[in-house]
Amino acid sequence: MSFMDFIYKFFGFEGDDVQVVKKKNNAPKASYNLKLSQKLPDEIDGIRVFYPESFEDIKDKSDLLKKNSPFFIDFRACSTYERNKILDYFHGVIDVLGATEEEVDKNLILYLPKNMEIERD
Repeated sequence: MSFMDFIYKFFGFEGDDVQVVKKKNNAPKASYNLKLSQKLPDEIDGIRVFYPESFEDIKDKSDLLKKNSPFFIDFRACSTYERNKILDYFHGVIDVLGATEEEVDKNLILYLPKNMEIERD
């Protein structure tokens, strides 16, 4: 028995016949995509709700602010990259149009035209 074999044995290794076994992670993975079976509202209190998956799905919605129509954007179906891209775009739009945005929830933002505001209780 060599000195290294003694060290391996001392720490619980038997030598060259040690096998590394990876454990399988059976934990369920979180899915950020919307499920088709889940019924999501088209409107909240009479205000349209959009569920974009990418920037292309939502970029034409800035026309609604020009027409004085408020709307919600629900980001549950978006990746973080797409969410940031959409938010950057709409920050520019609301600056130009004088509109406002209100974060209702972590994934839900309300966009209001220039002449509208929220009544708070």
